[in-house]
Amino acid sequence: MKHWKMILFLIVLSTVCTLLLSSAQLAYNSASAMFNVRFYRVILDLFEIEAPEEMTEQVFMENFDIMTVGGTVYYISKIKEPGTVAFKSEGSGLWSRIEVLLAVTADHEKLYGMRVLSQAETPGLGGRISEIEFQESFRGVEIRPQLEIVKFASQPNEVDAITGASRTAQSLEKIINKGVAGMDKAF
Repeated sequence: MKHWKMILFLIVLSTVCTLLLSSAQLAYNSASAMFNVRFYRVILDLFEIEAPEEMTEQVFMENFDIMTVGGTVYYISKIKEPGTVAFKSEGSGLWSRIEVLLAVTADHEKLYGMRVLSQAETPGLGGRISEIEFQESFRGVEIRPQLEIVKFASQPNEVDAITGASRTAQSLEKIINKGVAGMDKAF
């Protein structure tokens, strides 16, 4: 009789564990899908492609091909600015990890645009990298020989830094140039 109780206990325990793991997987899949839709929305906004919220994923898939090379996912524009490549790049900032979305023109000579996806730099100083005005200053900037963030931009490959945020600017410059170097290897 003792063996039957043990077997019954193990069956119940394994059933409960299976249900818990299945529920966790469903929750993960749901959260992952929501994250992807938000990320797709950022890319569509960068390319100024209009899409109703409920059709974000469909419009994104119509406009971009997805390619993975060496662990980096590249989103290649098919319709607006064909051949333009968007991808994530990340690295250490002054206080936190900085993650950016970069889009490079089809000829791989200029930035089509840049968006900061996550950062926790000093509010009012380095945190200003999240401001759309700063991010828009990267549009059309040359990335050859490499992009530079400087005090007073005067060259086609330079962007004006944020006053008082030189360490964050240096970090962002490294993150962008590292991402571009990775893209060069992939393409």
